[in-house]
Amino acid sequence: MKTITKFLFSFFVLLQTSLFFGQPDLNKVSIESSLGYLGAISPYNKGFKSNFSGLNHFDIGLRYMFTETLGAKASYKFDHFVNDPGGDLGIKYNTLSIGAVYNIGKQFGLTYLTRDRLGLLVNFDGGVAFAKGIDQYESEKIGIIGLGITPIYYISKRVALSASYIHNFTMKQHYGFDGFLLDPTFKDAKGSFYNFTFGIVYYLGENRYHSDWY
Repeated sequence: MKTITKFLFSFFVLLQTSLFFGQPDLNKVSIESSLGYLGAISPYNKGFKSNFSGLNHFDIGLRYMFTETLGAKASYKFDHFVNDPGGDLGIKYNTLSIGAVYNIGKQFGLTYLTRDRLGLLVNFDGGVAFAKGIDQYESEKIGIIGLGITPIYYISKRVALSASYIHNFTMKQHYGFDGFLLDPTFKDAKGSFYNFTFGIVYYLGENRYHSDWY
């Protein structure tokens, strides 16, 4: 959790510093949401006839671009690890995260080559998941770090479509994705899972262009 705390502190320092960056004629803010596949890697009991994966991910976030290539994003994410069929085993993650966004497509000229139709973002975020098993009454707090890549496709000055792959690493968890305690002595473990999603980007602002496409 100390790593997550340092990351959050660095984010707010960067946010204050962003006031000195100049993009006076560009929109900087977007609302983004996506749905998709949740893939559990470990830990969970391999004896179950389930991999606790499926179309059980949802997220919504707010992105702000400090410059044409560097930005930040705050998100809420929901992941439901559950056995299928049945639905009586598993765990739910409600995650709050903030992270850095790098417009690698703009940096290396992809938007120019595709005439402002295709962009590419790289994402790095950290946050806290409130994990609660199906039969549990209390939530466990889990630090999560995610690294991902997001292609975006221009539709209009207000709308773009997105596809994302994000690999997530849990820093310390006591319950597996099946909802069971990992160790009777309450020894913690690290874990990982991934998200593959499709979504929509809605651009806010009164200017003609957003920094993704200018």
